[in-house]
Amino acid sequence: MIRFSLFTVVFLLCVVSSYAIKVVDVDTICKNVNDNPPFCLNLLKSKNGTDLVTLAQYTITVARIDLTNTVNVINKLISQSGSDLKAKDHYEYCLSLFGAGGGGALCLLGDGEQYLKNGDYDSFNVQVNSIIADYSDCINGGTPGIPPYHDKSVLPKYAEVVHDVVDI
Repeated sequence: MIRFSLFTVVFLLCVVSSYAIKVVDVDTICKNVNDNPPFCLNLLKSKNGTDLVTLAQYTITVARIDLTNTVNVINKLISQSGSDLKAKDHYEYCLSLFGAGGGGALCLLGDGEQYLKNGDYDSFNVQVNSIIADYSDCINGGTPGIPPYHDKSVLPKYAEVVHDVVDI
């Protein structure tokens, strides 16, 4: 009877371990980041040794916080732009790209999170690439032939953090 019980326990351990969630290596993920691998390592080092789903959810949460902070900065810059119409137009344009309104980065992130939960990784990737394009349009200008707004505010730094998180 003891042999049967031991065999059963060993068998169950083997079965359970084969269904265990795979742990990911942060170094491997960050090697594939396009623009800022050190940022990736710094952000994810506290999560090293966790599973991919947990890591993805953590990154999405950080991106949401950074996007919200960026939107708050943009709203403040709009209110401070006063009679500088170029600045106000630029910040309103960036708000449309980063905000929660239809097609803004906050909206895209929410949709992307749902795609990820549903296992639709291609659609998730499309959303991430759209957020990166929104960053580029805001900071580098979205219209060919028109020079980008020379922004001396803190917005480019905030937007770059969003870009670096989403790039992971």
